Amino acid sequence: MTDDEFDAFLRYIADTYVEPRLPLTRRMLRHHFEDEVGWTLDQLREAHQALNYIHDAMRRDEDVYETFTLDALANIIGNASRGVHFQNRLAEDAGLMEVMDEYFADLASGLRADHLPSVESEILSALGFPRISAHLPALICAVKIFSQKRTGYLTEVPVSQQLRDLAERLDRARQEHQAAARSEQEEPPIQQRQRKWWTGLGKVVSGSAISIADIALGAGLIPFEVSAETRSWGALSSTTLGIGQVMEGVGAIRGE
Repeated sequence: MTDDEFDAFLRYIADTYVEPRLPLTRRMLRHHFEDEVGWTLDQLREAHQALNYIHDAMRRDEDVYETFTLDALANIIGNASRGVHFQNRLAEDAGLMEVMDEYFADLASGLRADHLPSVESEILSALGFPRISAHLPALICAVKIFSQKRTGYLTEVPVSQQLRDLAERLDRARQEHQAAARSEQEEPPIQQRQRKWWTGLGKVVSGSAISIADIALGAGLIPFEVSAETRSWGALSSTTLGIGQVMEGVGAIRGE
């Protein structure tokens, strides 16, 4: 498929699945979830900053369970879990989850930086995700490689089901850390997550932040000017990138 053919395909998907749903999504967000958008992004920013520190600490061979309390780790996991839950709800409302189930691998394999809204980097920096903003081209490349290498992984179970399973898995991990924190035993009964698990959680948080921010942008709730075409096209492209990042983290969290 040439670039022109892929662009036509992207425009068709955006016009068919996303554009008709954006007005409804806009009304629902403004009437019910507008505050939750900002609140969830704030929680994801806190988790992102903590996970960046965890990543850097693990590179120095520090033990995350000695660096952070179990309550703090439970809070980080909880923020990530709420981000995934909210991302899933928004993607469903905007018609994007149906697209991801049907076309994720196709969209991810052809994604380019110029498909994202021109204000993408500025938005992410303004929302408190400068590290994501600085590495957008690399993240696009990583999602493309992931979609091409893991085709079977992405088709055996629908993306929507994998994202729901992820949210439940994170809920259980949060509860385990909270229960261990309340335990009076010297060695709380908890299986310590290793480096790969926390790296995967970092991808989940980054991807959820991208998806939520750009669906909100498409719904007109992020104060950046974009064209009407960019709203649907950009929401589709950015959600593909965001969910691709989340899906990259799923395997690590499942222990694969």
